[in-house]
Amino acid sequence: MTEHAAVVFVFFFLAEYGSIVLMCILTSILFLGGYLLINVLEIFNINIFDIIHFMMIYNPIFVADFDLYWKYYYVYTEYFSNNSIIDGLFYGLSLGLKSSILIFVFIWTRASFPRIRFDQLMSFCWTVLLPILFGYIVLVPCMIYSFAGLSPIHIALL
Repeated sequence: MTEHAAVVFVFFFLAEYGSIVLMCILTSILFLGGYLLINVLEIFNINIFDIIHFMMIYNPIFVADFDLYWKYYYVYTEYFSNNSIIDGLFYGLSLGLKSSILIFVFIWTRASFPRIRFDQLMSFCWTVLLPILFGYIVLVPCMIYSFAGLSPIHIALL
């Protein structure tokens, strides 16, 4: 006779981690730019070829490689920027890397914090979080009413 008791646990386990993967992929698509490549050099408005040009001017080793610079520039602009297969590869790797980082952080955070029992969670929610919620419900309108007569300059100076 074969034991099938663990099959239910395996399906539950796979569904749980499948939902983690799905949530991380959707998060990377919706909030991290999806498949678009984030280039740190472009954020600071720096081109990689400007760095190579700077190295060639101020370093005598790179002065002899001026033709090599233009060859790399030609290969980059003519081949890599117009090839849909390489673009698709980079886009897929970008989405996969962003999702993998989110999955790593999700599982690391989940493993770092202790697991509490359901009755402890309910007790914490009713005795701690609910009074904090009521405090915020009273605090926020009071702050809005108190600062309503002040201009934004006065609020910034507080």
